[in-house]
Amino acid sequence: MSDIITSENLEQLIDLNRTIKDEVSSMIVNLDVKYNTSRITNKENLALKILKDNHLLQISVDDEYWGGAVFVKDGLKIPILNTAQPRVYQYFVAWHEVYHLVYDSNLPGEMHNITVDMKMNERKADYFAASVMLGNVYEYYYTLEDEEFVNRIIRCMDLYKAPYKAVLIHLFEQAISLYKDMNLKNLILQHFDKKPENMVERFKKLELDPELVMPTNLVSLGGLDKLIMKKVQENPDTTYHESNYKFLMQLKERMMKLAGRV
Repeated sequence: MSDIITSENLEQLIDLNRTIKDEVSSMIVNLDVKYNTSRITNKENLALKILKDNHLLQISVDDEYWGGAVFVKDGLKIPILNTAQPRVYQYFVAWHEVYHLVYDSNLPGEMHNITVDMKMNERKADYFAASVMLGNVYEYYYTLEDEEFVNRIIRCMDLYKAPYKAVLIHLFEQAISLYKDMNLKNLILQHFDKKPENMVERFKKLELDPELVMPTNLVSLGGLDKLIMKKVQENPDTTYHESNYKFLMQLKERMMKLAGRV
């Protein structure tokens, strides 16, 4: 596994982002033209719509490090979200998976777990997700002058519906690349490895909706089982659809095992 992102390699990460910035920007423009014909303005809803159009599976798995996966069979990519994660992380992983579904031609043959690290393909997916979700965080951050640092970041999370570290990385990149703000750079480095505890209570204290940092625990097979069964009934002599149904049942069993339900 590649290095997990910490304060020690944060500047290296920003250097890596610079090498992929133009490519990722082009992807986002292409995505809006090709996949947002309904002009959906809510970004998290757009990500979920794209995933649901690709038979999104949702399962609640008690694992704070597992955000989701993409199963691959015969060229078909099936995205999975872990709904035991706080909603804000689900949104980020959703956009991460959109990248893999739409732009990634290098997925492994059977299953790809969603990770957050420094590998180039994962960096593109994370940078894509953050670039879609986040705007000019730097300017908004400085409108919150009466707040202490962590509270400012939490308010940025609430505004952009983005995870704590995604906000910090984006803010760090703007601080050093655009504004040469060394004071803010040092503040971010001081806090980067110290994830705040009791995020729900922090949101409540700031009079923000805590549902953003709470899990949804949804379980859904995305209607894929009914669709395949319909194909089986329409074409009983075709073994391809029956094979797909068996694959889905095996996948369902694996998901239930992950969730500790069997």
